[in-house]
Amino acid sequence: MLPHRSVLVIGILTLSSYCYAGKNKANTKWIQEIDGVKSFKKLLRTKTNVMVMFANDENAATKSFDVYGECATEMKGTATLAWVDCSTKEGKKLCKKQKAAPSPVQLQHYKDGEFSSIYDRRYTVKSLKAFLLDPKSDGPWEEEDDAKDVVHIESEKQLNKLIKKNQPMLVMFYAPWCGFCKRFKPVFSEVATEKKGEVIMAGIDAQGNKDSASIREKYNITGFPKTIYFDEGKQKFEYSAGHTKQELIDWLNDPSEPKPKEAEVEWAESENDVHHLTAENFDSFIAENEKVMVFFYAPWCGHCKRLKPDWDLAATQLKEDEAPEMLAALDATKYKEIGDRFKVTGYPTIIYFENGEQKYDASSAFTRSKDGIIAYIKDAKPPPPPEKPWTEVESDVVHYDDATFKAGVKKKKHALIMFYAPWCGHCKKAKPEYQNAAAKFAEDKKVVFGAVDCTTSKDTCEVYDVKGYPTFYYLSYGKNPAKYQSGREEPDFVDFMSEKTGVAKTEL
Repeated sequence: MLPHRSVLVIGILTLSSYCYAGKNKANTKWIQEIDGVKSFKKLLRTKTNVMVMFANDENAATKSFDVYGECATEMKGTATLAWVDCSTKEGKKLCKKQKAAPSPVQLQHYKDGEFSSIYDRRYTVKSLKAFLLDPKSDGPWEEEDDAKDVVHIESEKQLNKLIKKNQPMLVMFYAPWCGFCKRFKPVFSEVATEKKGEVIMAGIDAQGNKDSASIREKYNITGFPKTIYFDEGKQKFEYSAGHTKQELIDWLNDPSEPKPKEAEVEWAESENDVHHLTAENFDSFIAENEKVMVFFYAPWCGHCKRLKPDWDLAATQLKEDEAPEMLAALDATKYKEIGDRFKVTGYPTIIYFENGEQKYDASSAFTRSKDGIIAYIKDAKPPPPPEKPWTEVESDVVHYDDATFKAGVKKKKHALIMFYAPWCGHCKKAKPEYQNAAAKFAEDKKVVFGAVDCTTSKDTCEVYDVKGYPTFYYLSYGKNPAKYQSGREEPDFVDFMSEKTGVAKTEL
């Protein structure tokens, strides 16, 4: 239940003053007062989504109740907002127990009876509500520093009013949780500043908005983001270019209808030498061939798409060599009964068969390259026992996940992040080099060498458009991500960070 010792303190310095029992009484009706450890434990035992304000004293708390009380009222039934007076005898005990550091107040969030995080966003009703609905999501877009030139639409009425201005306007309909939206927002914001006065660049939360249902129906929004261009008071067409700044600017200079998308050819129907199996021929093919490796995949799976080219190349090489080993593939979403029989629960799953029998789950037993595939099927061995997760290996690398990434990197002036997958051979080779480099900067509190497992933190990796492993990004206070393109050995990492920090390598 105890929060992490490293805490972020929020000082509420610019709020209007109210009396707790008088002028602001109606606004504090749904704020629960906690008078000690016993009532605190009871609250966490009976409520699942709790925000607690730890205050230096009652006066500090009441100065903050304006926003806090309004949020408590609006979140009634969804979240519970409470407060603690750290100046009382029992309150002081509780504040000490929870490592609270009010200055003059601090907000701590608790989920399912356990400490979740320190609230580190803007102190507004909208931001508090967004956090309580989904603590892992970003704060409201309009509160981001670089989004000042985006028009943030709050209602359908406001949207209609903007459309009636008869000016060129590009509107992004987004959802706060959408990874593609998160990746597009900084570009959209930057272009909004550059095209200010020429094009209205607007954004609307089409999920959390009070008019979201009617907006989604009116504009046929079935996925996010959906970006629509308006001009002369009418809806014209959807934005159809890429998500880089230059692509967006080029499109706005000459808006046009989207080109029809070419249908993606199914793997089984494309030209390749892989044996594509079905429910009808699966058993007979396995029985008739001595060594078979089957790639169970889903058409939408990104990891599968990345492995397919090497699988194709390996199958062609084996065919040209007239080798007896066979590489096969089966769409486990189409032939679900086969996937279920072999307990396929994730993609890709690679199973090795020998003499008609299943031998090994080889999903992590080989290097995911043409040569790695061929080498394994020719000399298949039981996969090695699972490695100890990198998160459990003692090092100076800081491991982030979807819940901790944003708050973690925004505190660091210099952050190098390694996005990886546990099975990735190149990642395994880079890990010790990366750890050694991290150790060199362990004493510098402004620097972090971080890591994110993309198999478990998919949202964060999606935001940074991670398509291969390892992928490295450099950030400063969580902003201006730049892809690291240097080498993957200790001196390369050290040289890079030394240049960023201005610390000579001889000092490390």
